[in-house]
Amino acid sequence: MSAAFRNRGVLQDLRNFLYTSHGETYDRTLHLIEEKTRLKREQIFYGLLGLVLIYLIFGSLAQFVCNLIGFAYPAYASVKAIRSPSKGDDTQWLIYWTVFASFSMLDFFTDSLLHYFPFYYVAKVIFLLYLYLPQTRGALFFYSSIIDPAITTIDQWLNSRNITSMENRDFRKTN
Repeated sequence: MSAAFRNRGVLQDLRNFLYTSHGETYDRTLHLIEEKTRLKREQIFYGLLGLVLIYLIFGSLAQFVCNLIGFAYPAYASVKAIRSPSKGDDTQWLIYWTVFASFSMLDFFTDSLLHYFPFYYVAKVIFLLYLYLPQTRGALFFYSSIIDPAITTIDQWLNSRNITSMENRDFRKTN
């Protein structure tokens, strides 16, 4: 499948999302903004996206905005997944949070990079979106290609030394 064809699908998904009703307040607000600015919803979205990207480069709270993007929707979607009867969506979000936690451990050491790479937070947001957007399923890729094999190796190492994992230990006091 060509990149242009995939991009058309993503753009169509965006248009569908922007024009789908998300409640009376959302619909009324966007309609009012469209009337006042004489811009389509896509144009408003792209303008806001541009402002966020500029803020991620120059803003004093860029780290906060970046982390908000990485936490807000995934947390909301995780709660909805827990409430749903399906377990498939639970697994999807558990995989996201596992990859996110692994990435966060690496991210802890990136402060020194910020002096050399001013677009770091833009790249991080793109990466986080890649991880959680259903069109990309990036978290599943990272989980199956890096994290799951690493955990398997750790489990094998622990088993070879007769070290039980934390989940198999009985922490109740014995007298």
